[in-house]
Amino acid sequence: MTEPADFEHDLATQVLIELYSEIPPPSKLVTGHFHSGGDYRVVRPDGVGSWYLLYTASGTGRYLIGQNRLTLRHGDVVLVSPGTPHDYGTVGTYWESWWAHFQPRREWHSWLSLPQAMPGLSYVRLARSSETDRVVSAFDRLHRDAQRAGLSPTGDTELHLLEKSVATELTMNGIEEVLLTAVASLRRETQQLDARVHLVLEAITADPARPHTLTSLAGLAQVSVSRLAHLFKEQVGDSIMNVVLALRLQRAAELLGATDMSVAQIAAAVGFDSPHYLSRQFARRYGMPPTAHRNTVRNPELELY
Repeated sequence: MTEPADFEHDLATQVLIELYSEIPPPSKLVTGHFHSGGDYRVVRPDGVGSWYLLYTASGTGRYLIGQNRLTLRHGDVVLVSPGTPHDYGTVGTYWESWWAHFQPRREWHSWLSLPQAMPGLSYVRLARSSETDRVVSAFDRLHRDAQRAGLSPTGDTELHLLEKSVATELTMNGIEEVLLTAVASLRRETQQLDARVHLVLEAITADPARPHTLTSLAGLAQVSVSRLAHLFKEQVGDSIMNVVLALRLQRAAELLGATDMSVAQIAAAVGFDSPHYLSRQFARRYGMPPTAHRNTVRNPELELY
């Protein structure tokens, strides 16, 4: 796609960019498609509580973390983990990007492994047109599915065809397709996960509530604790116990939405020794205490830009 010679934000895009400059709540699924001019920049020193998926369709953008700079061009997929600083914007006069803020499905952790370009930021460049076409198609579809929930300020009110819960699942399917396309592209060029890392990921994903320790998992993988910790961090991009914590919190979020179990019952069910510790870690990840999250997911929301 050729960038416009003299690009300026139209009024609708400018309004949406101003809306988006606010920090999205961690529990919300937010998607967007921007055609940004040279003055576009977003800075969030503390990052956000959700994962951020960003794809460059055309033009040029950039992402900064401290002194590290990553230039983003056509085909670049970026995945930013919660709490990673945000400082990104247009390079030159034009940048077209698709993006989504989300919380990953629990089973994704067993296959989602992308190389880190900076701390907290993973990056893959898609070189094949079949891959870039698929990603754009997936983003376009997931964004349309979300718009059909009728919650987009740019959506057509005649397209209220899907319930919010259905739209959420279809939107997550699209995000999963984008991520799987990036993972598949990477694995064509590099080796797959080390078998020992894969074994540990399968174990903690299948039963995150189990009292996993580095020692028990190293025994399962038949490798030393230090070697396993190094391999896991290198290939997954996070520590083993951080991934276990994320899986437990995600399971807690699922139970809050699907059951009437108390916070204490959920804490015990997902592997926390104390409901107070669950509440503290949950608020840190999702931006609200468990009871507030339950009220939110009982009335699911999507935001589209």
